[in-house]
Amino acid sequence: MDSALIVQGRVIYALMMREVHTIYGTSRLGYLWALIQTVWGIGLFWAIRYFAGAAAPHGMHILMFMLAGFGFFNMFSGILNKCMSAVNGNRALLTFPQVTPVDLMISRAIIVWATELVAAFLLIGIGMLFGMPFYLSDFGGLLFLLLLTPLLGLGVGMMFASLAVLYPTLEKIVPMVMRIMFFVSGLFYSATMLPSYLLQYLWYNPILQIIEWARACLSKGYSTISYSPLYLFSFTILCLCLGFLLERYVRRRLV
Repeated sequence: MDSALIVQGRVIYALMMREVHTIYGTSRLGYLWALIQTVWGIGLFWAIRYFAGAAAPHGMHILMFMLAGFGFFNMFSGILNKCMSAVNGNRALLTFPQVTPVDLMISRAIIVWATELVAAFLLIGIGMLFGMPFYLSDFGGLLFLLLLTPLLGLGVGMMFASLAVLYPTLEKIVPMVMRIMFFVSGLFYSATMLPSYLLQYLWYNPILQIIEWARACLSKGYSTISYSPLYLFSFTILCLCLGFLLERYVRRRLV
């Protein structure tokens, strides 16, 4: 068992290095370009709101408010998209018996997760240089979310990647759904601003709960919705189980 895990770990590490070299090796900036893209996306929306004079709700600094929204959403959506394209972009590697579709997806998920983390640290560091206060009111909760979000993205990504083998139309439908998720997950606004008749349905959106909880962890006295750690954990485990089961079901077709 130990040797099998070691082999799989080496395979995933090798796939990660190959992925980084393939995507960023052709650019002079290399991996730094991925960080610049992430920082630019968050920083642009921060600048728009800053110069428009739009203050973040509940006294939270605007950068931390936007970072919690975009950071966790980009982490989830980036892993989902990378999982769905993992096999088509690396089909030749599946001829090796040690490499499985799950390995491809996990390696891509780790790269997206690490990129978003480094980009977040850079933005926080830049903000603090310009006098932004930094609060961490719940380290345990934030750590839980940083581990849960990539697992949720991996589970949902495996589910849709496997279902897309059976129903190819999903590859076009999922990006449309993610555009809707972009607007209903609280990236630009606090969930407490929503009317109750909408919030009672949007509450079941795990990304909305993750973002609101993250904002509560990164602020003092942020007023948020009643998030449920049990719901988030159960939903993530369910998605992972279904993702692994569906991937095993369609593995022959994937290979």
